[in-house]
Amino acid sequence: MSSNRRRRRRREQPKPGGTPPVRTPAASGWRATIDSWGGFTVIGSLGATLVVVVILVIVNLPGTSVSDTEWVPIERTLVDGRIEGDHNAPVSIVEFSDFQCPFCQRFTLEIAPLVRNQFIETGRASLEYRHLSFVGPESFAAAEASECARKQDQFWNYHDLLFLRQGAENRGVFSSGNLKDFAREIQSEFNDFDLDEFDSCLDSGRMRSTVEAMTDEATQLGVSSTPSFLINGQLVTGAQGIDAFGAAIEVAEAAAGVN
Repeated sequence: MSSNRRRRRRREQPKPGGTPPVRTPAASGWRATIDSWGGFTVIGSLGATLVVVVILVIVNLPGTSVSDTEWVPIERTLVDGRIEGDHNAPVSIVEFSDFQCPFCQRFTLEIAPLVRNQFIETGRASLEYRHLSFVGPESFAAAEASECARKQDQFWNYHDLLFLRQGAENRGVFSSGNLKDFAREIQSEFNDFDLDEFDSCLDSGRMRSTVEAMTDEATQLGVSSTPSFLINGQLVTGAQGIDAFGAAIEVAEAAAGVN
């Protein structure tokens, strides 16, 4: 053994009565990497910040919050449940719709007022709304809520509010809390609207079977998209302009022998 190695070993020997030298083991690879990033505390803080940022991004995506557009009730002269207009009108328009469908919203906000003025209010046609809820779970929730409103003769006002407040699909716009808030908007205009009854109806889920039955019926009739319309039994699909509806109604009138 060389003299240098002997001297090194002597230096490593503990002195009599002394404490043996402590050797600190090198950090393992993963621990060294964590330490280089500042340790668990720093990484945990970064992770929490990232989660908050992701949540804020999702919450603030277009359409994930409820629209604050002012709602003004529409005066409808003749309403019976989900039917608007005269039951005895020569032309019957049956609308199959989903409250989350953007094209259904377009029909409701842009085209339906023209159909109402030209054909429903004049007694030439009636319009019945039927549920075809297929976009997602919030479609069923909104449809059930509208049926709860129908039980208090407020289907059409609640229908209008749902389309006015429509947002991104299945992102919480039609949550139970928001659906109950819409009912409170109804109550602010119609004092006899019973909020406790509405809330109980919605929470019970008892209108689910009604919505499911209409959705199944639409499928059996061959209706596969929204909005779709049966005009005296003839299928018209899409949120078409008022001219297309006028032409279809005139054909239906002619077939019914209306001069």
